[in-house]
Amino acid sequence: MNIVNIAAILAFFIISGIVVAAPLPLQLIVNNDTMQCASFLPGDECMDCTPPDGWEILGPYGPCPEDYTLVTVRSNCQGFENERCCTKWHSGASGDCQNLVKNDLTRECALVDDAANRTLLSGWMKMPENAASWLCPHDYNWTTLTGTIPAKVAQYGPVNVASVTNEADFLVSLVNNVSGWTWLTQPGQSAAWTFYNLPTNRRLYIYLTPLVTRPSGNGGGSGYSTDVRITYETRTRNINSTVSLKNTHPEFQMPADTMGWGYQAIGYLMIPADKIPFDGKVKVTLTKSANAEHIAVNKECCTIEYV
Repeated sequence: MNIVNIAAILAFFIISGIVVAAPLPLQLIVNNDTMQCASFLPGDECMDCTPPDGWEILGPYGPCPEDYTLVTVRSNCQGFENERCCTKWHSGASGDCQNLVKNDLTRECALVDDAANRTLLSGWMKMPENAASWLCPHDYNWTTLTGTIPAKVAQYGPVNVASVTNEADFLVSLVNNVSGWTWLTQPGQSAAWTFYNLPTNRRLYIYLTPLVTRPSGNGGGSGYSTDVRITYETRTRNINSTVSLKNTHPEFQMPADTMGWGYQAIGYLMIPADKIPFDGKVKVTLTKSANAEHIAVNKECCTIEYV
């Protein structure tokens, strides 16, 4: 930051009657190679400044050495990252607030590590690109974001895919596990996935990829399509919908047992943005309907996608 600019800003606040913390004493710096001198402001309570390369501090500001030219130089300044220096109307120069995040719903602010590349909890905003100023409103409360994000979010171009990672967030109504899949064979049997920290300002898509088969004899049959009931929580109530699971290999629909080949089916359901709970937590429950084919589920076969 230009030393002259810092001094001008401080002078403006003083003239305007706004109380600011006193900056550190003005120093004189010299460059003996170029025979130049300049005034240097070391910073204040929210910023630390060092002279440019090749310059050294002589001490409190005084006359420029004989035969030296007085110039203006740009010092190297770094704002402090702390709550006070990242709050509007604070005294002192600008802090380093790139890792500041805000929540306008709860009226809170926090400082986090690597905010630009971090997946934030629902309702929290990071510094927009090319923002001229990014500070916490003076009437917001400061908090600490220490919670981990239970849902893993992968990106495929503009598409975000949230998956359940914790075993506790995938529940089934029975234990009938075969090769990593739990089979729902009786009407009313169900599986549930709980997702956290989803965005609340856009549509979400529940994407399902379970296995579906119509048993033949004592073994499995081939892959089939079927309907299931999907229930998800909204801001006010639970919504029940019927979702068609379409088999991806209809050419293998036959009485013979295909030994698991061609069992995968695909279905999806859109959740409108105005239905998403404010805390970004969505629980999805799949229930087997009466007279439906057998359905196998696991932790990975239900995801939530959004752009």
